[in-house]
Amino acid sequence: MVLKVKMGGFEVSKSPEILETLLGSCVAIMLYDPGKRVGGMAHIMLPETRDMNTKTPGKYANTAIPAMIAKMVILGARPEKLVAKLAGGAKMFKSKSNAMDIGTKNINAAKRELKKYEIKIVGEDLGGTSGRTVRFTLRDGKVFVRVKNSEKII
Repeated sequence: MVLKVKMGGFEVSKSPEILETLLGSCVAIMLYDPGKRVGGMAHIMLPETRDMNTKTPGKYANTAIPAMIAKMVILGARPEKLVAKLAGGAKMFKSKSNAMDIGTKNINAAKRELKKYEIKIVGEDLGGTSGRTVRFTLRDGKVFVRVKNSEKII
């Protein structure tokens, strides 16, 4: 079954499920325990929030990662075995100002948070100027990233 991850949301599940989302400047953070075949995907829209009790933890890098880890542990994942993959963060709007480059800010925040939790990034498809469709297969941990008419696996 394919679970759609909405903008600002996150999902966690077990094999054989597939997690899918559409991205522009947002970033998909995917966590995976290969031994247990438990994974999660967050569709972060913004780098961070000061409200750690937000009702939408998937919206921010600093709340999405701990929320996913907590739910993945319930499904049997082991935090010390988690690996991560990242996709998205496109620069969707032409601007001379870096203030509009939310994609880069989201990428940097996701990497900073993963480092804080000592989760190794094992694959990424980041930046550029085009949106992406991302499919994360929990059976094997592969992430299929489609940009325009091409697809690659990370």
